[in-house]
Amino acid sequence: MMMHLKNVVMPLALTAMVLGGCSSTPEETTETPSIPDWVRKPVVEGGLAASECVNWSGKWSLDKSESVANARAALAKQIGTQVKAMDKTYNRRVKTESGTVTGGTFESGSKQVANEYLQGTRATKVEMVTMPGGKKNLCSMVTLDPKTTKKLFEEIVKQSGRDDQLDARDEEALYEEFKAQQFQKELDTETESEG
Repeated sequence: MMMHLKNVVMPLALTAMVLGGCSSTPEETTETPSIPDWVRKPVVEGGLAASECVNWSGKWSLDKSESVANARAALAKQIGTQVKAMDKTYNRRVKTESGTVTGGTFESGSKQVANEYLQGTRATKVEMVTMPGGKKNLCSMVTLDPKTTKKLFEEIVKQSGRDDQLDARDEEALYEEFKAQQFQKELDTETESEG
């Protein structure tokens, strides 16, 4: 009887172990971390925004300073690209007696003005982000609020010497283009060509 019981219990115990082992095997996930929208496409309503990330070194203040500085540099580059686009638009729209206006009408004084206004940017988001591949990055988004963005635009127009030549409708059209997100494509193209 003992032998018979052993023959029945052993296979049952083995079956239970196999089934128990199968049920406790963790499922493998193929899910990769997703990068937040504010990092991929930073936006602030009516203003300007840029974000940048740095590899996490374990030193919050150092990484934050670096990511914020990089985001400000990206914002400066974005402003430069938008000013170039303003020049193109202005040159297409405005005609003079001798033909089309040419040259960097708005570009000439824009860098100095932009640098002054970039001091008014602030980091509106700073977060740890896990990138695809599992690497941790500290990411920051800096923004220029709508009121300051408008003042920046007005100062660029003033520095260009064209402020008295633009009618209100043309100036408003240029401003809408200046703050529009459509310049991101042009910025991405410039960044790719430099890299």
